[in-house]
Amino acid sequence: MGTVKESGIELPEGYLQVPARFNMAVHAVDRHVKEGRGNNVAIYDGEKKITFAELMALENKFGNVLKNLGVKKDDAFLIRSSNCVAVFAAVLGGMKIGAVPIPTNTMFRTREMEHILKNSDAVLALSTPELVDVIEEVKDKCPTLKHIMLIGGEKPGCLSYDKLMKDASPKLEAEDTSKDDRSYILYTSGTTGNPKGVEHAHRWLIGSGDPIAKLALRLTPQDIVLHPQEISFMFPFGNSFFYPFHCGSAVVLYYGRFNPDTVFKFVQKYKVTVLNGVPTMYRMLLAEKGTEKKYDLSSLKLCHSAGEPLPAESFNEFLHRFGVKIYDCLGQTEPHEFVGNIPGWEIKPGSMGKPFPGVDVRILDDDQNECPVGETGEIAINRNHPGLFLSYRKMPEREEQVLRGEWYYTQDKAYKDEDGYFWYVSRSDDLIKSRGYLISPKEVEEACVELPWVLEAAAVGSPDPLMGQKVKVFVTMREKKETSQELAESVIEHIKARLAPYKAPKEVEFVEELPKTATGKIRRKVLKELEEQRYKEKLAEAAQ
Repeated sequence: MGTVKESGIELPEGYLQVPARFNMAVHAVDRHVKEGRGNNVAIYDGEKKITFAELMALENKFGNVLKNLGVKKDDAFLIRSSNCVAVFAAVLGGMKIGAVPIPTNTMFRTREMEHILKNSDAVLALSTPELVDVIEEVKDKCPTLKHIMLIGGEKPGCLSYDKLMKDASPKLEAEDTSKDDRSYILYTSGTTGNPKGVEHAHRWLIGSGDPIAKLALRLTPQDIVLHPQEISFMFPFGNSFFYPFHCGSAVVLYYGRFNPDTVFKFVQKYKVTVLNGVPTMYRMLLAEKGTEKKYDLSSLKLCHSAGEPLPAESFNEFLHRFGVKIYDCLGQTEPHEFVGNIPGWEIKPGSMGKPFPGVDVRILDDDQNECPVGETGEIAINRNHPGLFLSYRKMPEREEQVLRGEWYYTQDKAYKDEDGYFWYVSRSDDLIKSRGYLISPKEVEEACVELPWVLEAAAVGSPDPLMGQKVKVFVTMREKKETSQELAESVIEHIKARLAPYKAPKEVEFVEELPKTATGKIRRKVLKELEEQRYKEKLAEAAQ
């Protein structure tokens, strides 16, 4: 560690300093091999241990596979697969040759996949036999898509990942990439109703990795990291992939849906030192009674939370039962985490913490003036932050909304206390935040009104003790129709078939009309406030 201190935290040598020529894959994997750590474990995959040297060979093989197929620097390619070593190899191999991987959520359906393939101009799609059907359904509508490749299986019209990797060379020269060249794209739903492509540069790994991996997570080559979620969105993409590799730590591959018992077993089996997850996950872990006596969790040195505010009750109960602190942070796909709680700082349960050292974060009003202590404003990040995204793919109008002068406006509302701690208030737009996912109400509504008997629909986030918010849809019908639970279920099932399951409503309410402005716009805020009032009344009744 260096001798420079900021906010009482000792900063590492070279903190936030990104070389002009920089490649994420080389830094994350090849560097460890070159510096003599090639035999260190990089990935725990069930009973298998993949070393950094073995991962580098896989990375090189896939880079050569791409080059042999004509994929070149700055070409984008899509990945649709659950967690597996092949996904790590594909992301790293693509980055090493300067191509641009796009990990996508496996719950995305045809509508989302078609938009992503077209918007990104992807030339190749990598998937598995169980998940490739969505890509095949839309491939003829995506003119840039030249190849579909399958991991662990064969199918007519598809290339075989296993066969191509078997014949590929394990040696590969890295592309000479700039720190500002595109390195990857992640797609997340936005207010437009279509997923928005957030493009990041190679510099992101140091720009966001230094504060998060080295200060917030305190990772070293001795650490073993678990994040029981798919690495297709920003939180696990950083915290269970690139940030551990940034520090030479090992990661544990997690398969399938979140299961509290499996997480506890993994912590015990692999001697996990750092556990990451969204608040819903921690609430589900706490719902399991007696686990602190059933499992040996003594290896855990800290837990890390993001995605939505961590309730003070969850922090306190976890600390009481397991003796481990959960460090809460705020992040987005655009910069990853930038405000949080760091070991060495006092934790105020319920607060999201303070801006990370070296990252200029403020609470501003609409005129870019800093708000005084206690006054709610919008969280903004100075655009000189090296971890900040490059652009929204083909969405300049979206950039105009959030990039103002030297600031990126996050659209998250908060206030700052006298000690500099940030306290989350709400989103400044209508996005629904459920289980850490941001969900566009417009996207849900558009799928809903495809039903011929639906006139209008309004989707809002309804308070939920487990998910934070659940998606609820208010529906008006074209003509009078007998309402029933079966009818509500048909709406839910229709949306599930069109969109990722986490976007589907948990509840449908049929109403005569929706609240609107004078210009005819639906006032979702009124419906959201109605749901919040109903929730408060239920809590009050339960307390009597």
